[in-house]
Amino acid sequence: MQLLSMPLFEIFLPIIQSNSIQNWTANDFWKRMKLTKNERHRFNRQRMYRILRKLVEFGFLEKKIIQSNPRFSRFHETSKMFEFRMLEQENIEISQMKIEETKLNSEIILLEKQIEKYEGLKVKFPRMKNKIAHAKETCLSQLIEIKAYRSALKSVTVLN
Repeated sequence: MQLLSMPLFEIFLPIIQSNSIQNWTANDFWKRMKLTKNERHRFNRQRMYRILRKLVEFGFLEKKIIQSNPRFSRFHETSKMFEFRMLEQENIEISQMKIEETKLNSEIILLEKQIEKYEGLKVKFPRMKNKIAHAKETCLSQLIEIKAYRSALKSVTVLN
């Protein structure tokens, strides 16, 4: 979606996620944006207006111009905003799943190297073969479990 790549959208998103937008002005959005003093400048305000314009254009927000002062507008969320919130929540969860998958890849590499090292231990310490074989089997079962979990994650993230 075009909105996701807009500057400041990652700051704007939590405002949409956690608030019911009824009768808000652009200034209400601005006040809720967590910007540092240095970030509170005209360019970022213009970026915020662009995001609002896109949300109206895509039908997530409704804009009503105040007749007494046409420079001011009020924003109301539409029923389509619920769909947007669900879509965004799903995107966040997919990102978390991909991070989890990356961590699993590191664990898999570590376990595979550990399994290789058990063979060297068997040669170096022949009297401990049984304990080493048991430790290797435990490591192999962990590896299988982690690979199965990674596979399940991949099957869900590939769909998106």
